[in-house]
Amino acid sequence: MLFKKNNGYFLDRLRGRFDGLLFLLVLALSILGVMLIANATADPYAQSEGSGIASRLVGLLTRSAGLQLTWVGVGLAAFFLVYLLFDYRIYGEFAIPIYIAANLLLIAVLFLPKVRGIGAFMTWMSDRTFQPSEVCKVAIIITLARHLSSKNGRISSVKEFLPFLLHFALPFGIIILQDDYGTALVFLAIFVGMLFVSGIDLRIFLGFAAAGGLAAVGSWPFLSDFRRERVLNFLNPARDISGGGLHVYYSKIAVGSGQVSGKGLFVEGSISQLDFVPVKHSDFIFAVTAESVGFIGCLVILTLYLVLLMRLFYLSFKMLDPFGSYIIAGVGSMLLFHIIENVGMTIGIMPVTGIPLPFLSYGGSSLLANMLAMGLVFNVLRNQQRSLF
Repeated sequence: MLFKKNNGYFLDRLRGRFDGLLFLLVLALSILGVMLIANATADPYAQSEGSGIASRLVGLLTRSAGLQLTWVGVGLAAFFLVYLLFDYRIYGEFAIPIYIAANLLLIAVLFLPKVRGIGAFMTWMSDRTFQPSEVCKVAIIITLARHLSSKNGRISSVKEFLPFLLHFALPFGIIILQDDYGTALVFLAIFVGMLFVSGIDLRIFLGFAAAGGLAAVGSWPFLSDFRRERVLNFLNPARDISGGGLHVYYSKIAVGSGQVSGKGLFVEGSISQLDFVPVKHSDFIFAVTAESVGFIGCLVILTLYLVLLMRLFYLSFKMLDPFGSYIIAGVGSMLLFHIIENVGMTIGIMPVTGIPLPFLSYGGSSLLANMLAMGLVFNVLRNQQRSLF
């Protein structure tokens, strides 16, 4: 591995313990997400309707916020189920069945009708959707961690690298066929992050990065028109602010209008509440939040994310068991890319991909996947001491 593990003092301190700081961060971000979704989707004139505190609270808890609150409950149940049910090494023993099942699920979605222009969703209860690729992220983290931990020593040749590349390439290719390029990039970030932590030879790593860059350039003729427009608008934001670049244009205005302290939550007449900002409760929730709470509020949120990520990578570094270490690194890499891409696209420094902001954006599939991933991390912390015996 890239990092050398130190003595067992850290492990003795964590044996059987519940990481309260990490859990509080996850819980705080999830509850904050419900509030911010309510703010983004509230009726701008709700404050003038009805009377009394009770009626106002009911008015503020929008349908989207109520559904997200339900998913927080479901997600917490899934979190504790993964945390308590099995030792994480059992998931590693079933890595091959998990990998096969995940890919078959991704393939099955290809035969379903497209939703929102991509073939990545399952529809249930007529108007509800579920995105299997979100949960499959966790499956790939488990299986790739098991694969990497079975390698005795670092990856130092192309021949050794190819099995891991194929491990990643199959689900990545299926998601490309689903036309869900944003999620495909998340899988790539997971793969790259776990490879880096594994201590792969730098020449192999850079060669893979160069090949990926060339493949991205070579794919240009095969991209759909709207994806080309997204790339061109990212490279030149002033190119088409009345068309494909309009979303980012209004997003940046909303972010800037929040200034230092923001306009406040549930304020009438804000840019975001007047529906200038698109998909304001999911993809662009950071823009709505920036307008409401300003630079100071955004700094607090980003600090919560920073502490969460630092804690995850610190724990990954401290694990003596490579399998557990890779799992935590994979979860950290997944969340890191989501945060950078989502926040970046709302302020125009990253292309628009439709990737949600972890724990804050509306979406049951994403929240469930994040809770499952964090439950797996806590499972590793709970059981990793046993690997010493």
